[in-house]
Amino acid sequence: MSPTTEAIPGAPLRRRPSGRARLVLPALAAVVLAGLVVARPVADRVLAARLESAAAQRGLTASWASLRWTGWLAVRADSLVLRNAGGDTAATIRDLELTVAPLSVLTLHPRPGAIRLDGARIALHRRAAADTLDDDPPPPPRGRPQRTADPERAARLRRSADQLVRMLLLPARRLPRLDITDLVLIGAGGGDGTGIAVDSLTVAPSGPRTRLRIRGRLRSEQVQPFEAAFDYGADDRLDGSARLLVPRPYTETPDTLTLRIAGRVEQDRAHDIVRLGADTRITVGSLPLRASGSVWRRGPRVELDLAADGIGEDQVHASLPPSMLGPLLRVSVRGTFDYRLHFDLDLARPDSVDFHADVIPHGLALDGDRTRLGLTSLDAPFIATIHLPHDRRVTRALNDANPHFRSLDRIDSLLVYAVVTNEDGGFFHHRGFNPEAVRQSIAENVRAGAYRRGAGTITMQLARNLWLGHARTLSRKMQEVVLAWILEHLTGVSKRRLLEIYLNIIEWGPDVHGADEATTYYFGHDAGRVTVDEALFLTTIVPAPTRWRGRFDATGTLRPFERAQMHFIGRAMVAKGWLDPSRLPPEDSLRVELRGPARDIVFPPPAAPLAPARTVETLRLDSPGIHAISGGLAAFER
Repeated sequence: MSPTTEAIPGAPLRRRPSGRARLVLPALAAVVLAGLVVARPVADRVLAARLESAAAQRGLTASWASLRWTGWLAVRADSLVLRNAGGDTAATIRDLELTVAPLSVLTLHPRPGAIRLDGARIALHRRAAADTLDDDPPPPPRGRPQRTADPERAARLRRSADQLVRMLLLPARRLPRLDITDLVLIGAGGGDGTGIAVDSLTVAPSGPRTRLRIRGRLRSEQVQPFEAAFDYGADDRLDGSARLLVPRPYTETPDTLTLRIAGRVEQDRAHDIVRLGADTRITVGSLPLRASGSVWRRGPRVELDLAADGIGEDQVHASLPPSMLGPLLRVSVRGTFDYRLHFDLDLARPDSVDFHADVIPHGLALDGDRTRLGLTSLDAPFIATIHLPHDRRVTRALNDANPHFRSLDRIDSLLVYAVVTNEDGGFFHHRGFNPEAVRQSIAENVRAGAYRRGAGTITMQLARNLWLGHARTLSRKMQEVVLAWILEHLTGVSKRRLLEIYLNIIEWGPDVHGADEATTYYFGHDAGRVTVDEALFLTTIVPAPTRWRGRFDATGTLRPFERAQMHFIGRAMVAKGWLDPSRLPPEDSLRVELRGPARDIVFPPPAAPLAPARTVETLRLDSPGIHAISGGLAAFER
C-alpha cells in the first residue's frame, strides 16, 4: 500500500495529502500574505480602483474619507458616499468592513467571509405622481397625457430588480456572515421620515443551515416596529415567522400582526431561477394561505399565486388586529369565501403583465342587524361625513335640505361622463375593484420606471371619503378595497346611486363639495348645464382640488398644460362614445371664464380706498369748541 493512503476496514480508500503537498500549501499562503504586507500601498490603490469601477458600472461615483486594508485579509471604508449621475446622494455608509475568506485566496478566487456595515442611508427613487383624491400630487395630475415610457429610468428599475434576484440566487448555505446595524432605506417620497429603518440584521451560516434575524421599523405616517427570524436548511426548507406591531389609536399599546412561513425554496442557479414550492404555507394570524411562485433573473420576471379557502368573519377577526380592520369591525357578514390571486410580471415586457384577484363567495351576505357602518342606508337620504386629507371632516346633507344636492339626472351628463372618464373609465363595468386598471397601471409604471398612475376606482374613493380618510397606510388601502367590494356586491346599492353620492361629496376646491357647489363657485350657475370646456376643467380639479389656482396664469388664462390635460380627457370621452367629436374644441381653443366666487381669487378686487384725512383747523380761544370744552370741565368740577 502506498504511504500516502490509509486503509479503513469496510470503507473505500481515501487519498491523503503527501508530505510535499502539506509543506507547499502553507508556504504558498505565507507568500500570498507576505505579498499583501509588502505591496500594501499598491493593494490600497488597486482596491480604490476596483471600488470606483464597480460604482461606475452602476451609474454611480464613489468617494470616501479612508479606504484601506486593515489586516491580513480585511478591508475597511469610512464615510463612503455614492452619488448618481445627477450628483444626488444615493447612499452613505459610515463604516464598512469586509473580511476575505482565507481559503478563497489560495484558490485565486477571493470571496467575502464576513461583512460588517454600520450607519448606512440608502435613498430609494422618488415617485412622480400619486393616486387620485390624495391632497399632494402636483398639477397636472392623472388625466394629463402620460409620458408612458422613460427608457433610462425603466432600465434603472430593471437593473435594481436584477440585483435583487442575484441576491436571491446567492448560495444560501455558503453566504458570508453579514452584520448590519443602523441601516435606513429612505422612502420614495424623498424625506428621511419615510421608509424602513433596520436596527440590526444578521445572516449567519450555522452548519447546514443559514439563519437570518432582522429587527427594525417601518416608517410612514406611523412607525411600525417589526422583527423576523428565518432558517434555511440543507433540504431547501424555509421556516420562520415575522411580527409587526401596529399602532392602535388612542392608546400606547400596539396591536400585533404575526406571519409564519413554512415551505420549500429552491435555488436553481443553473437556470437563474428561484422557486417557491407549491407546498408553501403562509399563515397570517390563524388564516392559512397556500403560496407558490418563481423569480427569474431573465427579465427579471416574478410570478406569484396565493389561495385560501373557507374564510369566515370570525377567522378574519381572530387573525387581523383591530387597528388593521378599522371600520371593517362595524361590518358583519354571514357565509364564507375563497380567495385567489395570480400575478405575473416580466419587467422586460411590462405590457404582458397578468393580474387576477378573485373572491368566490359561499352564501356570503351582509348582516344588516349587526352592521353599524351605515352601508344599509345609502339608498335613503342621509347626512354624509366627508373625510378629507390631514384629518379634516365636513358634513353635507344628501337630501333636499341641502340646496346644492343634485340627483344624478340633474347633473349635466357632460360633467358626469368627464369625471368618470378621468377617475375610473371602467366604472360601469367593474364591481368595485378593476383588475384591468391594475394591469394597465403596473405596465405604465414599469415603462416609466417610476410611479405614474394608480388604479383606484370611484367606489374605492367613495369608501375612502365616507369612512376611511386619507392616511397613507397599507391597512387603510386594504380596508378601501374590501369596502369597495362590499358596496358593489352585498349592499344592493346601484351604480347610479353610488355615482350620485360620489358626485355630491367629492372636494372641488376650498370648502367646495359636490358638482353644484363646484359649478356655482367657479361659474356662477347650476350643475344642470355646463359647457364642454367647463366640464373638462372641473374634471381636472378633482385629483388635486386645493391646487386649482395654479391652472391659470397671472392674466387668468388657462396654462398650456391645463389645456393639454383637458383635451386629453375630451379625446378619451370621444373614444368611449360619450362626446360627439364635433363638440370638442381644438386644444388651443379651450377656454373657461370664471364668474363665481373663484374669480375673486384669480382677480382680487381692488382694496377699498381709505377715507381722506380731515383737515384740522386751528381753534381760536373764542371759538365755540373752546367754550364747550371749558364748560364741560367746569361742570365736571362742580
